Amino acid sequence: MCRELEMLSKKHSAWVGYVVNMGCDPYYAEDIVQDSYIRIYEYIERGVNIDYGDDDVNDFYFYMTLRSVYMNGLKKKGLDYHIPPDDESLNRTLVNLEADYGDVEMEASYTRLVNKIFKEVNTWEGYHQSLFVAYFTSGLSLDKLSEGTGIGRSSLYNSIKKYREVIQKLFSEDAEDFYNKDYDKIK
Repeated sequence: MCRELEMLSKKHSAWVGYVVNMGCDPYYAEDIVQDSYIRIYEYIERGVNIDYGDDDVNDFYFYMTLRSVYMNGLKKKGLDYHIPPDDESLNRTLVNLEADYGDVEMEASYTRLVNKIFKEVNTWEGYHQSLFVAYFTSGLSLDKLSEGTGIGRSSLYNSIKKYREVIQKLFSEDAEDFYNKDYDKIK
């Protein structure tokens, strides 16, 4: 099992609870969570990064995956996962989400923006992809990255400067929408 799935599975009962609070029949909630683990594994295999450092993962990303798997199950013909939630259950879910994730709309738009950027990065040559991901996701300084990779600091600096220019050119409007809290404009 990959490290990210191990970390997510530590909160397994909470994930099942979230799915039930979405209105899913408890009988099917476990299946939804298991399907979501599979989907996350597929995303990770394709290069999606859900890490928040060495010992944490993006819980919100997994929550949105749970929601997506559940909603897709509702749309499929013949599947009836849904039972109408009672008001108490719905309110409890909203309070939990607010406590756990703060501004859900902001998190979702941030995730969409990051996914757009990584979709672009995945079109780059392997060397450039690797450098971009290493610098922007590791949190290492140029000196430490240079030390670890054996690539000269000035070469790293020039490459990263070019990457920033490309990303800024392609996504400056989305970034501006994010900072202006126009989250619905980021698609």
